[in-house]
Amino acid sequence: MVNLKNRFMDEVIRIIRRYMRLELCAVDKVNWHYKSGDRKFNTVDVIMRDRAAKDDKNPVRLRLPVLQNLLGGHFGGYNWNPRVGDLVWVFFYGGRQGIVLGSAWGWHEYPTCRPTPYDIVNKNSQWQEPFRDQQGDFIKQPYPPLKKPYCFRWFHGPVLGKTGKGRDWAFVFDYCKQGDQSPECELCKKIDYISRVGNHYLKIFSTETESEKAYPCRGEYHAPCGSYWMFDSRNNPGGMISDVYTGGEGYWAIQGAKLINNQESFKGHVRHHPNGDIEIHSATYDPQDNKGVRLALSAPDSNFWNFRAELKDFENDSYVRLENDSSVEVRSPDEIRLKAPSIILDGDVTITGNHTIMGVCNHNACSCAIDDGWSN
Repeated sequence: MVNLKNRFMDEVIRIIRRYMRLELCAVDKVNWHYKSGDRKFNTVDVIMRDRAAKDDKNPVRLRLPVLQNLLGGHFGGYNWNPRVGDLVWVFFYGGRQGIVLGSAWGWHEYPTCRPTPYDIVNKNSQWQEPFRDQQGDFIKQPYPPLKKPYCFRWFHGPVLGKTGKGRDWAFVFDYCKQGDQSPECELCKKIDYISRVGNHYLKIFSTETESEKAYPCRGEYHAPCGSYWMFDSRNNPGGMISDVYTGGEGYWAIQGAKLINNQESFKGHVRHHPNGDIEIHSATYDPQDNKGVRLALSAPDSNFWNFRAELKDFENDSYVRLENDSSVEVRSPDEIRLKAPSIILDGDVTITGNHTIMGVCNHNACSCAIDDGWSN
């Protein structure tokens, strides 16, 4: 005997599935709001992928809204849409009405590699047009890989079930040289993989960084030419050698550089040392640091240098120095010239060596003899 209750439930389920269902579709066209008054609200046209037959006469569903994130405020929000060719999950209701819930991976679009399941990767690039068949569908696999990508990465570190090394952050702007050469990013397991040479990035190293080239808690903004601005907040851990010069906790530097033969050639810099000393240097030559011209200022309680302030030309060994005992020393291997309408020396003056006076020498009470060639 037929169970009427079961028959009724089966019919209800069929009706619900007909009008309320979740399907996998491909984006055929994007309709986005791009000029004032166009009345477009970031919708997409999609091609049905779960349809029964390839020759479905109505495979396209038009103007489906895309579920937005953090959307709010007049002329505001976080607006996005999937790209043409992307697979999306669509919730249909009331027949052809539907809403795009989010993107879906397929064999045509592989995800980027991650060293652990808890790493966060947000990688993007300019859109690469995929292949279409005569019916307008996307069948050739895989799609073109992302080229010249930019990304955000959060490196979790080893999965141990407890705290340990990891939690490094990296923002790579246009564009990651390693990601362009290896689009799957299978080698990007630690923050050090993102090279200094030619990359434009912001790196934030954690208190237990995985880096083998940077101190913990370092913050570094790096430009493609090789110049960078770096802050260090920890001292040398366990004898680790930094890939660039640092004074440890409290040190920061603005370093100029230029790429020569695909290698960074350091130029001038500004440095703030941990004890407060500051230097402005026209050349970087670590560790001796004895090239170019340097302006050095000593902090009140510092003994980093044996002077208070110094302007020095290392090439010619000339300098102006304010000594710790309040004296001032000026040195030149060639000539020291004072030129002004009036030069006043107030106090006892000692002159050694031969000297020539051009012009008139006026005397008050002094011990100069007229027959010595002096004029009064």
